Amino acid sequence: MPFDLHGLAWHRSIGKLIMQLDRPAFWSSLIRVLNEYVQIDNWVVLVFGHQQVEVVSLPEVADAEEVDAFIHRYVKGLYLLDPFYIANRENPQSGFFHLADIAPEYFVNTEYYHQYFAQYISADEAQYNVQLDADRTLCVSVGSKLRFTPEQITLLDIIKPWVTALMHQRMQFETDVGRNLAEPPSWQETIAQLGTQITTRESDVLTLLLSGFSNKEIAGKLALSTETVKVHRRNLYAKLNIKSQSELFALFFMPRQEALVTS
Repeated sequence: MPFDLHGLAWHRSIGKLIMQLDRPAFWSSLIRVLNEYVQIDNWVVLVFGHQQVEVVSLPEVADAEEVDAFIHRYVKGLYLLDPFYIANRENPQSGFFHLADIAPEYFVNTEYYHQYFAQYISADEAQYNVQLDADRTLCVSVGSKLRFTPEQITLLDIIKPWVTALMHQRMQFETDVGRNLAEPPSWQETIAQLGTQITTRESDVLTLLLSGFSNKEIAGKLALSTETVKVHRRNLYAKLNIKSQSELFALFFMPRQEALVTS
């Protein structure tokens, strides 16, 4: 019987990972195995939930600036503009997901893309998800400075059953998930300060606009006409006394002092 050396190497790696399920280095060990097949330049393990993300694991060798941006910007509100978070909240489910399949039409034109994604994730991103309960989804997100090839995406999808099974089993050993969520996201604070100044529907449109969805895409998601979306957009800009998406981003997702410098 012929031997497939690649297959043998994979099974050996999986065996080692199973032995590390209860050890602190499990997540970094999982990433090292994946990195043998695709280039991974950054990664994070999260739990997506309603209006929050819980941090499970970060690379120990991650750049300090990158970690700071993640903890103080992404976790505190920018996650609301993350295509993966948006897709998961619309349809929570287990599986493997690639940025190209879920990103909105104007994603690369957003402030989120330019001020966070392009700087700290780079060129491409993929994610394994495991649904923990009705609301919470465990996510292993991997980013790369190079775009994943179709062959690499196919490979990552093929090994999905192994990866998601290990993720699910690992969670019984996680005891301090959510340790970085002592403060409420600044987005929620800003919305609360506005009170009844903007409506719930306008808030929905606002989030989708910032995420890079076109008027047509927003209309489809919210079951509105394109013209109604345009009206909501005009009303938002007038109520908030702003004229551009960059000002809108600064108002909700930048520290107050930075927003003042930008405006």
